[in-house]
Amino acid sequence: MNEEAQIHRKRGWVGTIVTLVILLLLGAFVWRVVFYTTQIRNGTLNLSDLNFSQTVSSLSKIVSEPVKDGTVDVVVNDRPMLGSRNAPVTIVEFADFGCPFSRTSSFVMRALAIKYPNQFAYIYRDFPLLELHPLAQKASEASACANAQGKFWEYHDKLYQNQDTLEEASFEQFANQLNLDTTHFHACLIAGTYTKQVEQDYADGLAAGVRGTPTFFINGNRIPGSIPQNILENVIWSMNDQKN
Repeated sequence: MNEEAQIHRKRGWVGTIVTLVILLLLGAFVWRVVFYTTQIRNGTLNLSDLNFSQTVSSLSKIVSEPVKDGTVDVVVNDRPMLGSRNAPVTIVEFADFGCPFSRTSSFVMRALAIKYPNQFAYIYRDFPLLELHPLAQKASEASACANAQGKFWEYHDKLYQNQDTLEEASFEQFANQLNLDTTHFHACLIAGTYTKQVEQDYADGLAAGVRGTPTFFINGNRIPGSIPQNILENVIWSMNDQKN
């Protein structure tokens, strides 16, 4: 066998090996999606099995309350929502406007909600970690004031887009940029109109086992940490297919 033939033979083996690796990875991915979908639907998801690419931020935020097992109802009808309440999948996210992982996951959820408006309901709830992000509580209250004027999601985007440079003056600047009634917005923020609502979200999160952000509840099943978009998207579709 000449040198050229040997080179072609080696290239052929390399191509075969690469193809096999790709097929194995694809098979593992499909199995993972099916596995998580089944576990979520049955309410038997074992959180210790999860190993997502991004971990929960602020792991130091541990409290003494025990984590609940099984599904938990964390749906609140008067919180910001995208999608359809009649969809077979409801995803509730507890997030912190100062958390970089919340920023990433919230933009993923916004994109999916726009792409699949009838396949799932997405509800946003606040879980400000003040020890790590001192402005998080006030940011949540400001977003609620914007929500009162029908501009929650626009304000939500402003907060996350400018997360690295956020300061006290930013809240009213964003209100002005979004053409809100700044007089009403200022009064709402200064009066602490939504302080108790944000505190209630935080308390509900703790009671449901939230310890860091982001934390998701998919049909009541708690999943801490950012979920890879491809897995989340396939879970949504799989659960919709099984409903039909």
